[in-house]
Amino acid sequence: MYTKPFVLAALANFLFYSNLNAYTLLPLYIHALGGREGQIGSIMALYSVAAILCQAGVAPFLDRWSRKPVILVGVGILMVVSMAFTLTTRLGWHFHLLRFLQGVAVSLFLTSNLTLIADLAPSHRRAEAVGIFGVSGLVSIALAPAIGEMVLHGWGFRAFFVATVLVAVGALAVCVSTAMPAMSAPETSRRLGFGFWRTFSPILTAALLFGLASSIVFVFLPPFAGAVGLPRIGPFFLLYTAAAIAVRLLGGQLADRLGRQQVILPSLVGLATGVLLFSVLHSTWLLLVIAVINGTSHGFLYPAASALAFDRAPSGGRGKALAAYNMASLSGGAVGAAGFGWLAELVGYRAAFLMAGLILMSGALFFWRKR
Repeated sequence: MYTKPFVLAALANFLFYSNLNAYTLLPLYIHALGGREGQIGSIMALYSVAAILCQAGVAPFLDRWSRKPVILVGVGILMVVSMAFTLTTRLGWHFHLLRFLQGVAVSLFLTSNLTLIADLAPSHRRAEAVGIFGVSGLVSIALAPAIGEMVLHGWGFRAFFVATVLVAVGALAVCVSTAMPAMSAPETSRRLGFGFWRTFSPILTAALLFGLASSIVFVFLPPFAGAVGLPRIGPFFLLYTAAAIAVRLLGGQLADRLGRQQVILPSLVGLATGVLLFSVLHSTWLLLVIAVINGTSHGFLYPAASALAFDRAPSGGRGKALAAYNMASLSGGAVGAAGFGWLAELVGYRAAFLMAGLILMSGALFFWRKR
């Protein structure tokens, strides 16, 4: 399973998401240019909106297209967007466009990578494969914001954007040099009926909740931490990633052994608990506690939910099913970014985190009832 294409794909994944995760600091730039919470949320949400629209558009073709050209287009778009950000000097409509294009890039890259993992990994080790492959993205969650924060403090926003360009160029170079397995004869496309979507709905629920919790934390932690007087957020991302990587390396086969849903449910509860704790955040030590809770939940949830999506996706409909799974996660991200931004502006951060945490807990209960 751990072949050269797998390793190179993981390296490309690390570089691609290092670029994207560095842009969790983009709200600081928007704020510095005079943007408020609602505007921050609407700009950041366009990333998810674009990815959803793109998933819907390409879903019918994902079972027939070769992986490599789609991945190269996605990385190329990301590189162009990063170059454009180096030229920005004031807030305007172009921020919405650039964030939209980032969503297009991640949509193309993400689904192609998921189908690539399905091609490379045997069915009885899929959760393990997704977990280990995902470590490359998790490392970027820790390093990209932490290093980006140091670049911002030392050299400013312009140097920060130039650094993201260099990372995107590196990702493109690795993708060009990666030999991906040739697709077998194209699968006959099949229609996924009501019966399939009824059994697939719990998976979509888990993905939606995952995207919702992740966007709320990653988009609004930087401005919220500043509002409550916490000097640094880099340690949060480092510990979050360390916890997620640890559970994947030490418990990566848990979902394969115990069953996917037995791992998904407590992970959803953990994400909701972490968001609820933000409503009483007052110190760095509590921030680090939240990082452990959410990082551990993330580390277990995403591989288990993705493996369950692979398991349920039928031949000839895998691309459509995985596109729907990604769309659910991205929809959660869009709702979290846009909705939470306006909610925080209306009622304040602490009340907004409390309400969001209760919504996530209700979603976990829904998953338990429908599993």
